[in-house]
Amino acid sequence: MKKFTWEYYISALSDASFLSISWRTFLFSVVSAFLACIIGMMIAITLYRHKKDRGIVFRITELPVMLPHIFVVIALFQLLSQTGVVPNILIHLGLLQSTEQFPLLLNDNYQIGVIITYLYKEIPFVIVSLMLVLRQMNDKYEVVALNLGANKFQTFWNVTLPMIQTALVNAFIINFSFNFGSYEVPFLLGNQQKELLPVYIYNYYVQGDITQIPLVMSLNMILSVFSIVFAAVLLVISKKIPGGRIGGNR
Repeated sequence: MKKFTWEYYISALSDASFLSISWRTFLFSVVSAFLACIIGMMIAITLYRHKKDRGIVFRITELPVMLPHIFVVIALFQLLSQTGVVPNILIHLGLLQSTEQFPLLLNDNYQIGVIITYLYKEIPFVIVSLMLVLRQMNDKYEVVALNLGANKFQTFWNVTLPMIQTALVNAFIINFSFNFGSYEVPFLLGNQQKELLPVYIYNYYVQGDITQIPLVMSLNMILSVFSIVFAAVLLVISKKIPGGRIGGNR
């Protein structure tokens, strides 16, 4: 503990449990960020198409961005837990006989509560990011594509998407990085039998064994470096695909 060594990094990267949890966390973070970007993109484009109605709706979508994650977690406990508001309403309506019939959405094996929290926060973030680009986009490109015989999907794929893809990739990277390193949401809403990487690292830290501190720091460094490398790879790839070099500004 008094000299430079790769011992703890090697120990971490050779630990099957750590690798399994890392892979689970990576897939979970990618899927959550991907869903947020797809849904957010669809809503943003819909708002952009309906210019007369987008003002109020856009203001409403901005609200979740300002709420802290812990606020959303508490709200979900109040609403969607098996003793929460929603199950009791369903019981009063005669749709359920008991609260046990309500599906387990919090602390479940599929981390549904965690995904709901992330989507609630990240979809509005994607909408706000894309709307800033869409408002600068010239409608004439789409009109020309349609006049030349392109259908709506071809126009979206070849004209709209390349113009917003840089902002979309940036939003994905930010969402992924947060999901990959977030602790409080998976700790409170996730299943501790299938813990995610930040919870796994924190549990090591609170054990109180000072000899494990170098390993904990190594795990933190691996998490951080992987996030940075993955983000850099995505940025490089985004530059190679259509729209990557214009940044949605022209």
